[in-house]
Amino acid sequence: QQLMQQNLDKITAEQTKKDTIKKVNDILFDPLSNTELKTTNIQAITANVLDSPAKVEVKSEIIEGITNTVAGSSLEAKDKAEIVKGVGKTIATHSDTSLSLPDKALIMASAEKGIAESKTDLPDRELMTKGLVEGVYESKTDPEITKEMPKAVSSGINNSNINGSEKEALKKAKDTVSEAALDRETQNLNKDLQGQNIE
Repeated sequence: QQLMQQNLDKITAEQTKKDTIKKVNDILFDPLSNTELKTTNIQAITANVLDSPAKVEVKSEIIEGITNTVAGSSLEAKDKAEIVKGVGKTIATHSDTSLSLPDKALIMASAEKGIAESKTDLPDRELMTKGLVEGVYESKTDPEITKEMPKAVSSGINNSNINGSEKEALKKAKDTVSEAALDRETQNLNKDLQGQNIE
């Protein structure tokens, strides 16, 4: 009985993944929608997956499929980066009640894995990795999420089946964004302090 249920779950998961990827492809290939519209539509699909009753492993796998599909598409690199930035934002800001922090981290790692393992040029993957992490910082969500999500991106890079030098390159791309975000925070803090001193 339990085995049958597991098999059923597996089949359902596979089907959901297929359907989701088909939807994503339809959006990517739609000649009438610009990058902004594509991003909004793919964010909506991502949110649906995150809200679904599926197990977190299944959600992770589907999100990995989404970013992998975007990464492998024939769009320009900057457009693909824009879209995965939207995905990053959606994961980071998703309500905590339906998605705990460890679950978010797992899903974020999978989102990066989808990018890392895509059959696209390394510079494209670097740009998309940056986009995903930028999405986290731009979501201005709670500091703990901002701290954990970039770590999750690193673990996604580590768990991907790409070679060492590519892993290094993607981690460097991720670090660039994190460092820039820290610099901005420091500058804002300094501004606040200066503001107080003037008074």
